[in-house]
Amino acid sequence: MSNDWRYSDERMELRQEVFTLLREKYFTLKHAKNLYEFCHDWVSQGNTSTKGAEKAFLKYVDSLT
Repeated sequence: MSNDWRYSDERMELRQEVFTLLREKYFTLKHAKNLYEFCHDWVSQGNTSTKGAEKAFLKYVDSLT
């Protein structure tokens, strides 16, 4: 088992919450990979809630084009 804080139960739960928040609007074939990567990055950057996640995801996707 990894001791990496990004994979603690709490952080994995946050990753799931962010994914759940965004999936209905943005889980398309075009954005599926980006959504998974964003959720990982969101947690890895130290965010502690879903607040601001949608706005940040749209900015993230926009930066890829």
